[in-house]
Amino acid sequence: MNPGLLDLILFSEKRKDFLLFLKEGPKDIEEILERLQVPRTALLPQIKKLKEEGLVIHEEGIYRLSAIGEIVVEKMQPLIETLSVFEKDEEFWANRKLAPIPPHLVNRINELGSYRLIEPDLSHTFDLNPEFIKNLSNSTYIYMFYSYFHPQLPALILNLARKGIEISLVLSEAVYLRLVEDFKEEGKEFLKIENSSLYILEKKEIEIPALIAVSNGIMTIGLFNENGRFDRQYVISFEPQAIKWGQEFFEYYRDMSREVKYR
Repeated sequence: MNPGLLDLILFSEKRKDFLLFLKEGPKDIEEILERLQVPRTALLPQIKKLKEEGLVIHEEGIYRLSAIGEIVVEKMQPLIETLSVFEKDEEFWANRKLAPIPPHLVNRINELGSYRLIEPDLSHTFDLNPEFIKNLSNSTYIYMFYSYFHPQLPALILNLARKGIEISLVLSEAVYLRLVEDFKEEGKEFLKIENSSLYILEKKEIEIPALIAVSNGIMTIGLFNENGRFDRQYVISFEPQAIKWGQEFFEYYRDMSREVKYR
């Protein structure tokens, strides 16, 4: 693909939207104008450029992607979605350690979709995010990975387990030792509950995230910044594809961890 064609596709919202709409199938001009909500006079010159490059075919009043256009748009969509993820909060992503995300999930980071970035407000600076807790409390299952210790964590997971929610918890070795030393009774009770399981990630030579939390309705991740600190900024999404992505992220660390059994 020559640079001119790349510019043609990526540097016009009208052309991008038009091509992605045609990915759904052939359309007439009225359908296109209604979906894209642009004037005919503004769109037709953009369509002409795409036709000249052989990406779009116009026959008997119907527009459709050419064979080349279908290939290009299929490859274009994940790129556009990936750019959208990073452009939404450029400063956040530029200052995060992405190494903890395995390569196969980095390649699919576009699946985060229309996520939100949650930052702690002054009234909850030292608290777990209230929205985060509310959504977990309404779940039927929860998968959690923690590599930083929060003093409210033991009570939270224990209360959720007591409610009958299925919980699978993975802790870094440092967090597990803190739990055992300072919250021994809570840890014992958690292990006794049938719907709960606990794992320790003992590997020290790998980069890890601060937090992964996934349930049937929400996906939340926290990443350390380039200075190795967690500033309690969370990426949160409610989209099914993001939840699936987050579950695979959690399973990546669970599968290299050791399960702890109650004795």
